[in-house]
Amino acid sequence: MWIYAGAGSAAYNSEHISRLYVEETGAGAALKADISGKVTMIAYYESKADAQAALADVMERHEAGARVVRL
Repeated sequence: MWIYAGAGSAAYNSEHISRLYVEETGAGAALKADISGKVTMIAYYESKADAQAALADVMERHEAGARVVRL
């Protein structure tokens, strides 16, 4: 599955992601991934709840067999 981050105009292959998680920042939260040993911010959200909802959506679509998930 590919994760497409429209704001960053980048796509990430989930086969190379070992961990996908939410990290709070000062004003919001970031959806981050460990990709081949390197931490990368995939998307940024106004609140932790929004970032957690996006993570849940990615996981749900992954389990459903989606080929591409857009953030």
